[in-house]
Amino acid sequence: MSRKERVKTTIDFIKSGVFALLTALFGIFAYIVINIDTINIFQAIACIIGIVIIVIIFFFLIKYLKKNLDELEELE
Repeated sequence: MSRKERVKTTIDFIKSGVFALLTALFGIFAYIVINIDTINIFQAIACIIGIVIIVIIFFFLIKYLKKNLDELEELE
């Protein structure tokens, strides 16, 4: 496997991770919207922590994706 193919495979893997994180984020938001009247303090804190963790991971994945895209551009 050449370096170029490896970078393309890594980019595809990162894209699937970003897709999964976006789905999880929308799921949390949907849960909050549906259950806004019945959410207790523990559920609210858990949702906030989940959103923060997803956003942090999302930030690092996008940063890593940008690095790989730049590397792919250099290889071509």
